[in-house]
Amino acid sequence: MAYESFARKYRPKNFEEVVGQEAVVKTLSNAIKLDRLSHAYIFAGSRGLGKTTIARIITKCLNCEKGITDKPCGECENCREIEKGSFPDMYEIDAASNRGIDDIRSLRDNVSYAPIKGRYKVYIIDEAHMLTREAFNALLKTLEEPPPNNVFILATTELHKIPDTIRSRCQTFIFKPPSKSQIKEYLKRILEKEGIQYDEEALDLISKASEGGVRDAASILDQAVIYGSGEVKKETTQELLGVIPEEILKGFLKNLKEKNLKELVKTIERLDREGYDLTVFWNQITERIHKDLVSLVVGENTEIFEKEDTELLIYANDIFKKASLEARSFNDKKDIYQLAVLKLRFIKNLVPLKEILEKGLPDSKPIKKEEEKKEEAFDLQKAILKIGREAGGIISGALKNANIKENADSFTIMVDKTVSDLLNDRLDVIQKYFPKPVIIEEIEIKSDRKKHKKRDESVEKVLELFEGKLIKYEEE
Repeated sequence: MAYESFARKYRPKNFEEVVGQEAVVKTLSNAIKLDRLSHAYIFAGSRGLGKTTIARIITKCLNCEKGITDKPCGECENCREIEKGSFPDMYEIDAASNRGIDDIRSLRDNVSYAPIKGRYKVYIIDEAHMLTREAFNALLKTLEEPPPNNVFILATTELHKIPDTIRSRCQTFIFKPPSKSQIKEYLKRILEKEGIQYDEEALDLISKASEGGVRDAASILDQAVIYGSGEVKKETTQELLGVIPEEILKGFLKNLKEKNLKELVKTIERLDREGYDLTVFWNQITERIHKDLVSLVVGENTEIFEKEDTELLIYANDIFKKASLEARSFNDKKDIYQLAVLKLRFIKNLVPLKEILEKGLPDSKPIKKEEEKKEEAFDLQKAILKIGREAGGIISGALKNANIKENADSFTIMVDKTVSDLLNDRLDVIQKYFPKPVIIEEIEIKSDRKKHKKRDESVEKVLELFEGKLIKYEEE
């Protein structure tokens, strides 16, 4: 008989066996018990969290020969066929390879037919975000008015790529990664059923390496058993995962405390030469630094660092985490990590913030605000334009024709008494655009009306005598 991997053999067969999705399980279980199951769901979350597994469990719940229940028997023919993936009323569609409109049209045509063997037809569309826009549009009508006894479950790792029109017609569940302790208990359950010896520390390493993926944890456990010759030991698991030995980590951190940059660079060089995964090493170092830093802040000394090392760890934590991000886009990660170590040499040039606040910046002269601040030259024409926009053209016109004088501490606007009242009424607006107080001063403008009148009469007589036309008139 072919070997069955742990990930397949111990795939949850009912809601009770699902790891770390308590909220999802409880809601769906209650929906089935209360007969309030929706016709369409979206299961969103990273890989290996149980999206497709729970979709299959729902199929069992609806089609178990013992009746609709949140606790399917797992023994009847329908339940066994669903577990094998051969149940005729369960349609698992991989949207990564069946993403076009023709595939969805075929599904839509099939929806109108009654179930072949069970009570419900369940359509599980995996990687649903891979569907084309046309395919989503074709699916939309079916989700709006689904025939009875059809349930759609869209599983996706990228919820943001599902159109809002689809999301609004489905109930959405977000699958969150389970805790390391939950994954560890799941691994223990497998090993105890298999009768395999294990070290607790080895399971801790696997739980951490799985990064929240239950399926990934089971796959790693499978490898660990094989690599460890039928046992799961700490040492062999470390070798399998490329975990750096504890003495190397401690040596690196001790050199960090002593600011022995030469040895830090050499350690990175040696690990790279010996084939260790530098990303794993760097992640272990940054995690240890962060953990020790937190301990120091709450007043606890660590195995290597003391309270006076707090500033060093803060600086190193910042540099090392930035290096982790930068290394993702570089093939030779060693160069990035060594450069991060070399940056530590400049920590002696850092001045504590408290000292800066008390003494100012080192080797710098006090900056006088009066010297730094330069007043912009007052532009009268711009000011008049702005006043015109707010107060109207009459006010700006009066200011253009006014005699404006700048004094030491004020501006005097000299205008004829016929417009002084007008400007005084809008003095609040005018004042906004002048840098000094504004004074409106009335003056009497002498009129030359008589002189103009006499000239006008002479011109009229000439025009009348010669039957002429006035083209241009200039005063002397």
